[in-house]
Amino acid sequence: MKKNRRILGFMIFIIYGLLAITVVFPMIATACIIKFAFGRRVSKAKKHMVLEEFPEMITYPVKFKSGKNNLAAYFAVGKNVAPEDYKAVMIVAHGIGCSRASYINRYDYFARKGYIVFAYDCTGTCESEGKGIRGLVQSQVDLDSAINYISEIEQLKNYKILVYGHSWGGYATATELNSKTAEKLTAAATLSGFDDIWGTCEYQLAKYATKIVVLTKPWVYLYYFLKYGKRALYKGINGVSKFHGPVLVMHSKDDPTVHYEDSVAIRQPKNKNPQAKFVVFEDRGHTLSRPIEAEQEIKRLHKGKKTQLAMGKSNIFEYNVNTGYEYSDKSLVYATDYEFMDSVNEFFEQALGLNA
Repeated sequence: MKKNRRILGFMIFIIYGLLAITVVFPMIATACIIKFAFGRRVSKAKKHMVLEEFPEMITYPVKFKSGKNNLAAYFAVGKNVAPEDYKAVMIVAHGIGCSRASYINRYDYFARKGYIVFAYDCTGTCESEGKGIRGLVQSQVDLDSAINYISEIEQLKNYKILVYGHSWGGYATATELNSKTAEKLTAAATLSGFDDIWGTCEYQLAKYATKIVVLTKPWVYLYYFLKYGKRALYKGINGVSKFHGPVLVMHSKDDPTVHYEDSVAIRQPKNKNPQAKFVVFEDRGHTLSRPIEAEQEIKRLHKGKKTQLAMGKSNIFEYNVNTGYEYSDKSLVYATDYEFMDSVNEFFEQALGLNA
């Protein structure tokens, strides 16, 4: 009898041990990693643009709700564009670790081309409310809120809605196309976007927590599912496939931030949307809208150099942005390839039927 009890006790010990190794420890590790990565706010990048640098653009500040938080935003229009010439509302979804202040050159471009640009800081970012950025899926939640906000403004009822999303915003754009809210969109462009939450999460976090982060994969999905529901399971390529209109998917194979293997673009064979256009580059890096020469110069300036910046209380993604441009002049960081931007504008104009 005592022997049976000892055997039973030993088996229970083994079971609890296995549970600790395969369930408890990975769950704790996942919670710690997510808290570390997403629990802090994001400030403006150390090298950022200001509205005063773009005198041809007029902005109108507003706020809108995303969940419990008020997000800071503004509408931007071209100073020399007559209201009767406005083409559509263009929502621009920014990347992680960045804010509106890192995309003003692109707002200015679209505004001068006749779009009513809608720019906002995501939850926990810069001028928006939120204790932290919460998680990768939050960008899609905020974009969904932005689309609904714009669609309810009476003065904008007659304008079609477009989305231009880059990086984290590119993921948000592609995955948002899975939602019912996407029916309010006419066209979308997803640039340097990752396909789902795991691929880029594994790559980024492994740099700080080693490859052991692979053990957290099921718990990452569980965490996000419990927090965001079915949104956590959305994949970008599925959104592109099911969307009712034109989608532009762009990525560069040398992207150091969102690896091509994790991109929406590499999954083109799964696409079923005949109106989707995939463009893959070899050497445009992560930003895409920067001239190739500027991209190469940034790489040259940073090659072999160690960062002098301390992370401190910065969000890890914000820190990555700052170290990535530490040795580059601001004019180089925000150099704009207008030929590239013209190709994006041409896509949207075709979607609107303006250059048929």
